[in-house]
Amino acid sequence: MHRAPSSPTSPSGPRHAREARQAARHRSRRWWTRPAVLLVVAGTVAGGAQLGGGEQAQAASSDVTLTGHGFGHGRGLSQWGSYGYAVDKGWSSARILDRYYGGTTAGTIGNDEISVRLMGLEGAQTIGLTSGADFFVEGTQVPAGSIARFTRQGSTWVLTTAAGGCRAPEPTATPTPSSDGSTGSTGSTGPVDVGGSPAVWIPGGAGDDRSRMFTVCNTGAPYRGNFRPVVEANGATHLVNHVPLEQYLRGVVPAESPAAWGDAAGGAGMAALEAQAVAARSYSRAENRYSYAQTCDTTACQVYAGAAKEDRRTDTAIRNTAGVIRRDAKGGVVRTEFSASTGGWTAGGQLPAVEDEGDVRSPHHDWKVVVDGPRIARSWPKIGTFTGMQVTARNGLGADGGRATKVVITGTSGSVTATGNEVRSALGLKSDWFSVVTPSGQQWMLRGTADSGDPVAANTTYGGPKDTTLSCDFDGDGRDGLTTYRDGRWTKTDDTSGSSTPQVVSYGASWMLPVCGDWDGDGKDGIGVYEPKTGTWYLRNSFSPGNPDTKVQYGWSAALPVVGDWDGDGRDTLGVYAGGTWMVRNSNTPGRPDATVQYGWQGATPVSGDWSDSGRSGIGVFSGGRWMLRDTVSPGDPHRDFWYGVPGDAPVPGRWAAGNDGAGITRPVA
Repeated sequence: MHRAPSSPTSPSGPRHAREARQAARHRSRRWWTRPAVLLVVAGTVAGGAQLGGGEQAQAASSDVTLTGHGFGHGRGLSQWGSYGYAVDKGWSSARILDRYYGGTTAGTIGNDEISVRLMGLEGAQTIGLTSGADFFVEGTQVPAGSIARFTRQGSTWVLTTAAGGCRAPEPTATPTPSSDGSTGSTGSTGPVDVGGSPAVWIPGGAGDDRSRMFTVCNTGAPYRGNFRPVVEANGATHLVNHVPLEQYLRGVVPAESPAAWGDAAGGAGMAALEAQAVAARSYSRAENRYSYAQTCDTTACQVYAGAAKEDRRTDTAIRNTAGVIRRDAKGGVVRTEFSASTGGWTAGGQLPAVEDEGDVRSPHHDWKVVVDGPRIARSWPKIGTFTGMQVTARNGLGADGGRATKVVITGTSGSVTATGNEVRSALGLKSDWFSVVTPSGQQWMLRGTADSGDPVAANTTYGGPKDTTLSCDFDGDGRDGLTTYRDGRWTKTDDTSGSSTPQVVSYGASWMLPVCGDWDGDGKDGIGVYEPKTGTWYLRNSFSPGNPDTKVQYGWSAALPVVGDWDGDGRDTLGVYAGGTWMVRNSNTPGRPDATVQYGWQGATPVSGDWSDSGRSGIGVFSGGRWMLRDTVSPGDPHRDFWYGVPGDAPVPGRWAAGNDGAGITRPVA
């Protein structure tokens, strides 16, 4: 069987191969490279082989697989780690807090009011508030069940009220107020200019009566405490909830940690909720973000859901730790950051980094994600088409060297350097503790015929990610097995399952290109290598080490070796391909070509095979998953033109079933 190599083995190969690699990087979007004759940029493709049209295949071919640990910034307490320490080790909340917040001590504070910016109301031009109790907007009393509607005009709010709560229709025309602000209709007042930051409050508070609490009509969410809608001088609008700290925590703790944890392990999980309560209390008291509010209600600060998610178990955790915070060595309240999962080590920062054994409970402890190249290129457009990503520096804490601190993203137009956290943010990763998956093997997907369709041998993994792949019939059974070559080392199995014990021989060198073929007509393939610098072939008639049975000079440094039974005499003979020109010999001897054919172009990968079961080899080219084959050694239109594979795959034609040669591809995979 006549077999040309799918790729050369040496990155320092001939000049034309280097130029082809550069061209391939402009055509394909890949995250790492492998040696190849003309198409070298390769990668893992989600969903297996893309055997359809070229455009879809091109898009799928640029996937990059990342594995990682943890969820969030990783600084301070791990919520899942706290849970693990509580239920698996029986730790108290105090011990958990001491673990994550090293160098701090417990302290207490009073139940002062805290102001919270509600981010869902940012920029609202109209804000509605209602309550089941009578309430006031500055000096204007609003009856129970009515809505106080604030409409921005310039740098001030104009108040109107109406019966019917949040369902009250907006006024269709501006009412004419009386001297006391009344419009003359029952339950309605306004418009009244109430300034840029009016106080909205319930005399005596709402207590625990949900019906008396404020409801924000824009979202339908209930809240404890009181409000101020705010208009800044630049016209920006905000809604700020003012609430006693311990009441505020009742809306934070169940929004940050599952209340059901309190029931776990016979109640041991309550320690995780108590640790969360202390961390949330200390964090919020240390906050002072805005001129009009201390903190906000999203993950940018800490999540606060108002009264909607309150739960008896988290309420208990808050009561059990009432007023407890963490103080630094100078007595200041510590900004006790926390995240969902550290992945096994905290990230350090202003707090000491520590190993987090409790985090093994986390569903985010280990993760894997596939990101496509176009998304990466959109995040860093100056790189052009994405070709690769490499983590070049880490913090040294934990598996894989720890969190990424420096990442190089490469494309066809250049490269950029980013921090791991910048990559995390741009690509939506769970954390900055991630690694680019390095392929560990070759996936073979083989068809019995030269056309598109499903492989007859699929998902067989055989060989290393940088191996050259070939199809060779070393045992003479009429079907090819799987063969790989790297640095002069040949490895083969005679079936396509990859399950039999491989056989290994040494023949060649790292700078040589492998070939195989039936050089002596005995029905069995032998091995061979082509030395690009001199165009010299060294052929053995069997799969065995030793001196060459044939040594012949045919070719030059810019040519690639091709092999086939060009005249149908049962022996495979040599040929070369350069820039779309085929020059083949009908014997393994030096001399002038027996046939010179123009078929292909610079940058296409040559392939040969008996596509029609005629006993003679035809020629063809492979480019980006497209096969264009001739049944004979002659110029003209393709006899077979089909898609099988994606850009970056290596073509491996071979006799995988009875009859003619079929299409095959190999792809490095993790």
